[in-house]
Amino acid sequence: MSFTDHIVKKLFIAEDKMSQKLKMTSIVLVLLVFGYLFASPYLTIYQIRQAIEQEDSAALASHIDFPSVRQSLKDQVNAQMLQDMPQAPSSERGLAALGAILASSMLDKVVDVMVSPQGIKMLMQGKQLKDSLPMQTQSDFQTTHSSESASLSGAEKVSYKGRYQSFNQFAVEIQHPHNRFPTKIILQRTGLSWKVTQIQLPIEQNR
Repeated sequence: MSFTDHIVKKLFIAEDKMSQKLKMTSIVLVLLVFGYLFASPYLTIYQIRQAIEQEDSAALASHIDFPSVRQSLKDQVNAQMLQDMPQAPSSERGLAALGAILASSMLDKVVDVMVSPQGIKMLMQGKQLKDSLPMQTQSDFQTTHSSESASLSGAEKVSYKGRYQSFNQFAVEIQHPHNRFPTKIILQRTGLSWKVTQIQLPIEQNR
């Protein structure tokens, strides 16, 4: 074998080794990207829990799509109010219509309080609707639930269970130890990050 052939052979071997390294590096990078994409909603939930524990309203707000959450809560509370409203006889339908207008005005007030930083914090801890409302609003809303302690003992921890509903949607069930049914939150993917777009109240609160 000539000297030139020897050099060419070495170059081919070096190029082949470099090509294999590049392939391995590419595979590792792809796995890291997919790993991050899969884990990102879990990371968001962790950051939300940290913000709640540290009472960091700004950090919590950065993970919330407030217009979407507000509409979600408004639809649920409105449906509950309509369900609880007794059917008025024809002679009293005018008064019923007036009552509906007043109820609509009250609904906006209730939802505004629920979507406040304190209200969102309470709901994201799986607490009942009454716990996210101040006393006056609770009275207006005619909440009949008994009051519960805001603090939890070490054995009474709130549990979070998350799962993908689709590639771009992630659901988390938040189970408070004092509630029979969990609160459910829906996160939507926005680029590489996630935001809470819905807070679904426990079933027992919508009866």
